[in-house]
Amino acid sequence: MHARVTTLEMDPGKVDEAADRLQSEDVPEFKQLDGFKGMTLVTDRDSGKTLAITFWESEDAMRSSEDAVKDARRRAADTGGADEPQVERFEVVFDTMA
Repeated sequence: MHARVTTLEMDPGKVDEAADRLQSEDVPEFKQLDGFKGMTLVTDRDSGKTLAITFWESEDAMRSSEDAVKDARRRAADTGGADEPQVERFEVVFDTMA
């Protein structure tokens, strides 16, 4: 499994709005992408630093989804009042949430 981690420095007061939009509009679209396994959103409510972690069946699936998710990433940043999101990609060595 692989994970893409997007870091956003959001306005703390806009985190819930951005999360609601992601959950209602974008995640249903992600679920239609080949190899999508899930998403976790974590935040520091004091600073607004937010990590969006998407999980993918394989590196190929993660890479193939790049174009499909870039607009959602930009919308989340715009809604949350964030600057340009930072994106990193990782291999998941193990996961205990399954």
